[in-house]
Amino acid sequence: MRAEEVSSELLPEFFALLATNLFLMLSLLTCLLDDRLPKAIPYMYQIAALMGYAHLLISREFTLAFGEYMRFWYCFIYLLVALANIVAVNIYFAVVKKQWDLAKVWSGTVTFPTIMVSMFFVSNYGYTSGAAFPLLFLQIGPVVSAIVMGISIWIFLSPDILRNFRKEVRRWN
Repeated sequence: MRAEEVSSELLPEFFALLATNLFLMLSLLTCLLDDRLPKAIPYMYQIAALMGYAHLLISREFTLAFGEYMRFWYCFIYLLVALANIVAVNIYFAVVKKQWDLAKVWSGTVTFPTIMVSMFFVSNYGYTSGAAFPLLFLQIGPVVSAIVMGISIWIFLSPDILRNFRKEVRRWN
């Protein structure tokens, strides 16, 4: 097989696999923060990840029945659900628990990097497959995510925030 024959296009199921991994990451991170979240949350994320694996196994049988357009949209919606859960945990820390430092850390290390990586893959898929996405989503979305992530990391690494975070970590232990 020659190098020109190898296709570098992403399959729509890649987004379901990415979302499944995001649910597994959420399960592990919420397990680490178990004293800050309800006890059932990590298990709910594990069930969501199992549903993603089941979806991948079942969708293998329907690759010919459904077109690529349909497969893309149900995999993309599953990815959006995973990203919405990441944002929901961030909002939970900020609004419900009133732990602003933890919400800032979560947004800079989890929320915006995952959104930025997901938008990169979606825009790559849209470019290679010729899918029509809004200009705002493709060009401005990753730039805004990168700027917000940079600001979050800059705020997190300020000396006052680090001191307050260290005090909170000592209180946790």
